[in-house]
Amino acid sequence: MAFTSNHWLRVASLALAALLPLFALGGAASMTQAQERSPAPPAPKVTVEKPVYMPLVQRDEAKADPRQEVRALWVSRFDLGSPPSKQERLEALIDRAADAGFNVILLQVRATGDAYYTPGAEPWTYRLTSSNISDLGRDPGWDPLAVAVRTAHARGIELHAYLNAFTAWECSRGAPPHIQPEHAYWALANYDPATKAYDPAWRVHARIEGTPTPMGDAKTDPVACSEYLWASPGVSRVHERNLAVMRDILTRYDVDGIHLDRVRYPGRQYSHDPESLEAWRATAPAVSFENWQRDNLSRWIARYQSEIKALKPAATLSAAVWFTYKKTAAMTFPTSQGYFDYYQDSHRWLTEGSMDAIAPMIYGTTFNADIEKWKVLAADHVAAQEATQGKGQVWLGLGADFDDFGQVTARIDYARSLGAAGVAVWSAGAVDSRGYWDEFRAGPFK
Repeated sequence: MAFTSNHWLRVASLALAALLPLFALGGAASMTQAQERSPAPPAPKVTVEKPVYMPLVQRDEAKADPRQEVRALWVSRFDLGSPPSKQERLEALIDRAADAGFNVILLQVRATGDAYYTPGAEPWTYRLTSSNISDLGRDPGWDPLAVAVRTAHARGIELHAYLNAFTAWECSRGAPPHIQPEHAYWALANYDPATKAYDPAWRVHARIEGTPTPMGDAKTDPVACSEYLWASPGVSRVHERNLAVMRDILTRYDVDGIHLDRVRYPGRQYSHDPESLEAWRATAPAVSFENWQRDNLSRWIARYQSEIKALKPAATLSAAVWFTYKKTAAMTFPTSQGYFDYYQDSHRWLTEGSMDAIAPMIYGTTFNADIEKWKVLAADHVAAQEATQGKGQVWLGLGADFDDFGQVTARIDYARSLGAAGVAVWSAGAVDSRGYWDEFRAGPFK
């Protein structure tokens, strides 16, 4: 079986563990200049047992096989089952994935300003305890990220921490409780409990009769939320919080990468927030607001990459991106576009090296029903990979929720024919409910 670039690092690390048990170190890396530039998150109160790892071999010390194939599997918070999420379920999914031939697990550890790991910069998610938001911050008695790292690495596969970038809270659930560490809903607003002063400038804004108005907490507000309350990608303190979360994970857990989702605007009408408008108007030479939004987000993505590599040079930065980058003549069907509709310049990130890999999310009803549409979008993304001359990777996203597993095989075969660096399958829950683990091992991943 082919493996990902960090697989050989894992093999070397496991071999070193066998030879030098007395030199075992904790998984936390040392502080760097990147951390010193920004305030460090408060020291966490560790309430669950943490694993111990051997020193890592850096990527440039290992000889990577250029023909490696990424076989990634998304494991979302919903794949862990109804709250309270169970450790046994997570361990079983990772073991089944390894048996099936997957070599990268993309485990969701942040959804809406919460943590599926010991805090840290952000509070425990309530879903590990119950379905009630009042349990936000409650210690569930186990650490999913620590369990996942230990389980994946024991099987010789990679574990990447998957974070939602700009979905700050759930829509129409009411405000989260005040806890420590304080949730982003309050922290980003510089909330003052004495005066009850709350600054909504961090939220995405849309214009209502020409007036920039922040997204509300409910579907009935003038600027309604939908699934999530979104933070603005144009607000610096939102990005600084993202960086604090990434630094926290990278310094305390032996993850192989950071994987970002929802790393875009929620739509064309956003975000006319005060900070974005001020920065755009000060730009010289003048650019359109839409171009400023794309450029500003791209600059922050480049900073994410810089700080991640400063902390852990071997770590991979990847992102789940919109299924269509820009519509081309070959796309004869209606489609929304990441570049124009969500200000997500994903191909630029890849070609500039701001992202090591992108995983286009080419799944769902439309693309599961018509493989020809899937192929057209897949080919366009792989062309962007080719433009990087081997420096960037495209992991073509595909669904697993088919009545016929042959549809999965056909997509993986086509990805290989295009020369894609690999595939990313959505999701562990779909594979498990369909019972397709053995089909992967006996078929495309044998």
